[in-house]
Amino acid sequence: MARVLSHTPSELTGQIATVFQEHSDLQPAIRTLERGFEWVGRIRWRTKSGDSVSLQCRSMPISPAPSYPTYYLYLLDSPSDCHFPRGSVPSLRKGSYDLKSIISEGSARRQSLAKLHNLPLEAPITKVLSLLCAAQENAPPNVIGMLEEVMDLLRTTELYTSHLKTDNLRAEDPLTTNLIAALVAKGPPSSIMPRRSSAESPTKKKLMYKKNTNVVLPASKELKEAMKKINTWEFDVILVEKLTSGKPLVYVGIKIFSIFNAYKVLGVDEKTLYSWLVLMENHYIPDNSYHNSTHAADVLQAAACFLLKLRSKKLLEPLDEICCLIAAVAHDLGHPGKSSAFLTNAGDDLALLYNDISVLEQHHASLTFRLTLADDRVNILRGLEQSKYSTARSCIIDTILATDMYKHFEHFTKFVTIYSKSSEDVPEKNEKPGESEVDVNPEDVVVVKRMLIKCSDVANPTRPLQLCKHWAKRIAEEYFTQTDEEKERNLPVVMPLFDRSTCSIPISQMGFMDYIVNNMFEEWDAFLEMPETLYNLRKNYDYWKDLNDKGCVGIEEETNGKKEVQDSAQI
Repeated sequence: MARVLSHTPSELTGQIATVFQEHSDLQPAIRTLERGFEWVGRIRWRTKSGDSVSLQCRSMPISPAPSYPTYYLYLLDSPSDCHFPRGSVPSLRKGSYDLKSIISEGSARRQSLAKLHNLPLEAPITKVLSLLCAAQENAPPNVIGMLEEVMDLLRTTELYTSHLKTDNLRAEDPLTTNLIAALVAKGPPSSIMPRRSSAESPTKKKLMYKKNTNVVLPASKELKEAMKKINTWEFDVILVEKLTSGKPLVYVGIKIFSIFNAYKVLGVDEKTLYSWLVLMENHYIPDNSYHNSTHAADVLQAAACFLLKLRSKKLLEPLDEICCLIAAVAHDLGHPGKSSAFLTNAGDDLALLYNDISVLEQHHASLTFRLTLADDRVNILRGLEQSKYSTARSCIIDTILATDMYKHFEHFTKFVTIYSKSSEDVPEKNEKPGESEVDVNPEDVVVVKRMLIKCSDVANPTRPLQLCKHWAKRIAEEYFTQTDEEKERNLPVVMPLFDRSTCSIPISQMGFMDYIVNNMFEEWDAFLEMPETLYNLRKNYDYWKDLNDKGCVGIEEETNGKKEVQDSAQI
């Protein structure tokens, strides 16, 4: 440490560490250390010359007796040769589930490149950034600054996207300039929402916003009670499905779009939005045990919860929010109940149409716009100006395509890489209590929206246990049905473990949590601070582990007050 800060050991010995630290860096660490937990992250230290150096550190609380910590030990970490614990759900479990402690844990932002070592796969960018971090440790301050700039560039989402350097083109040759610009620099419409003043509107000026209140959905007293929880993580969409006779998407959609003032943002009346929701729900296949309109309603409600939490960060424009909600509604539209791999192996028309690439996701996005634009009575985008429509269309498509699990680790790695920079690297702002604003590039907002839809799509293990069990049963049945058909048609079996005669649902759920959900929600909670997701995740993991330890392969169900385990063959 002394060598890195250009001090002699004697100059540091006996000194208080905070003398050499940027005080704004310490709050996340101190909150964790005061509770007796080890903290890992980046802290800015002042060198002898007065320069600021950002170093990866590991800090541990030390107390001479079982009492409040009196010392904090800081160790300089090297991401390239240090082992970081994987952070799986079992290792994160506590003896008791203290929601208050989890809230504090979420507040201390665990934004470190070390998190990328949790992944079962490692991307080249992860190795590059780790090597650069290691190179910073013994480098002089001016080199450290340059390496920091390099890492900032590497954190961008499109490293190989062309940006036309007009100064290299001949001013006297406008034809060449226009040709090169058209051929090289122009890509697909941007999904980035431009910032606008409060006086600006994304809707066509000739259309006046007028909320039509003629749409009144019939609702029983029980349904009204269930809908009161729509802004909470305990919302029971399965109950709403039952109370709406299998049509929950319209009810959930109308309520959520109203909360986000979608009528005003889109410049359409409530009847148009209602008609669109009915159309979307009708194009989900009700016979699918999992990928049906109830799943769409569940993902929509999860996305709404995340968006409401995100508002304090002031990252998204109102149209950004609505596009995320539209994508959530339509993200599995027309899902056939089979995976993209199944469709490719079967030579399905959809696989042929989309060249075996993100078959389902491209189908969902394409069908969404074909249905929406076919009739003005359901076209919820008709009120947008052309430029806003192009941006909204690109945003909706990009968000739907982000649900392709084939690109899961790519999207997750980008998110962790971009937001691994500690919040102290962001210039301080005058913020109101309870509010924070993340200063990021506009392209980085796209990464947040992708992460939002991904977390919404696989949030079932983070819901209360009863909902988690119900969704586990549904997805297992859909996978069993696919395996049955693959065997019947002599097709390659995509998921051989999902054989209804041999599958262990507890093991499949634990594996999904370990390799997909846990790492993703650890990072999402660190960014968003929704401790209830991790609280439920840990409890649910314990439930599945307990079943597995008992040798059960099915799901525990209550029948007449008695708990019975329903095996996979009965599902």
